[in-house]
Amino acid sequence: MLTTADIITAIVEEEICNIKSLSKKLEIPLEKLEKILIDLGEHDLVEYNQQTGEVKPSHWLADLSREVENLKPTTGTIILSRNQEIRLQDITIGNFTDADLELNVKIGAKQKEIAICKLT
Repeated sequence: MLTTADIITAIVEEEICNIKSLSKKLEIPLEKLEKILIDLGEHDLVEYNQQTGEVKPSHWLADLSREVENLKPTTGTIILSRNQEIRLQDITIGNFTDADLELNVKIGAKQKEIAICKLT
């Protein structure tokens, strides 16, 4: 089931879209999506024009999204011991080798990178 954050993220990624394409993309019935968009509009999260069907993120939300994209990505190194697992956000990474591994992680607003290296 989609969350409010999923719906808002889809709108922010498109910048300007119409309700029909958004309904198709999110696989939500048009009538239900319209009710959701009206509620989100009342809370100043999106701008929804019922006459044209145009949907776009509110100005402050679009500005915030641009600021987050411009932030430096979070970076770090994790030592993953042999036969161990670690969970990063929503991804479980397992090391089922006979050697300890080094994970170099870089997490940005839209891109996540993991480099797996042998520990020397």
